Amino acid sequence: MKIAYIAHVNFSRSSGVVKKILSQATWWRQFGHLVRVFWLTRKEELQAGASEWEEFIVYKGGPMSASRHLALRDLGYRVRSWSPDLVYLRRDMVYPTYVALAETFPTVVEINSDELAELRLYKQFAHHVYHSLSRPLLDRRVKGFVFPTRELAYSSYYRRVLAHKKVIANGIDFRVIPTLPPAVNEKPVLVFLAEVAPWHGIDKICRLALAFPDWKFHLIGVDKVVCASANVVAHGFLTKEQYLPIIATADVGIGTLALHRNGMNEASPLKVREYLALGLPVIIAYDDTDFPEGAPFILRLPNTENNIEGSLTEIKRFVEEWKGRRVSRSAISHLDLAVKEKERLLFFEQVLASSDRT
Repeated sequence: MKIAYIAHVNFSRSSGVVKKILSQATWWRQFGHLVRVFWLTRKEELQAGASEWEEFIVYKGGPMSASRHLALRDLGYRVRSWSPDLVYLRRDMVYPTYVALAETFPTVVEINSDELAELRLYKQFAHHVYHSLSRPLLDRRVKGFVFPTRELAYSSYYRRVLAHKKVIANGIDFRVIPTLPPAVNEKPVLVFLAEVAPWHGIDKICRLALAFPDWKFHLIGVDKVVCASANVVAHGFLTKEQYLPIIATADVGIGTLALHRNGMNEASPLKVREYLALGLPVIIAYDDTDFPEGAPFILRLPNTENNIEGSLTEIKRFVEEWKGRRVSRSAISHLDLAVKEKERLLFFEQVLASSDRT
């Protein structure tokens, strides 16, 4: 297959999302397909150093800027000129360019969150109205959807959309993630790796640190945290080479703790896959798509506002039980990106076969 991957992102090769997209595209190429990634981004200086199968379409300004709309026209022209068999679009606000491409090429859209819930959470009410009105214009032309959770796939909106649907939770590229040796700490060390977002529950980590003053907490990707406890260290943004030595000292990884703020109960976050691949057990507060029955190395807290205060005994037991231990790679083999992307490509072939019959 000849696949055009379109991603509108704040581009940085150290970004978890960007690393995911590059890993996906690399696997597709290794499975014998022709892939080109079309990046729509503001960061003009990052055009340098692109591989032969990446194209950058750069703009300045906000959603209504002339620069962005000219960039979108350019994006559409470049994709049409390349003439792919299939367009794979990471969910974005709906633009006429996307609608036109979906009219021309079989298109599969990757849904990564409840976008309307996120827009409400960030109080972006104008965008909320626009997206709720415009997304059906694109979605009724789309041939397939890929979801990271069953909750999203079976939501009231997507149940009504007539297209092929597939649930494929996020994976991790085992080839580039080492399994760390067990940490050797007198007192437990916990780590959180992500950018700040309301549903991550950074405030809850602060409350956990207050409850366990003898434990140490590293927050990677968090520039500044107002915590009343001195056992919390905020490291800000770090590259993988910089944060791996910190994670190597940790006993437990902390995942998303406040998904209820986003109106969701199920997820498959990239950071949790990275923790597990590195060998860290994890504390989360949602249903993980890849572990519907749970696992000994996952402590699943209630998805509520007071889940820290109501679970201190369970958290203490779990952390002490896993202190100085690592998760076996064999126990998480189904998280390997090679497995996930083979499944995704089979779905693409089904979509194309269906489009040919139509």
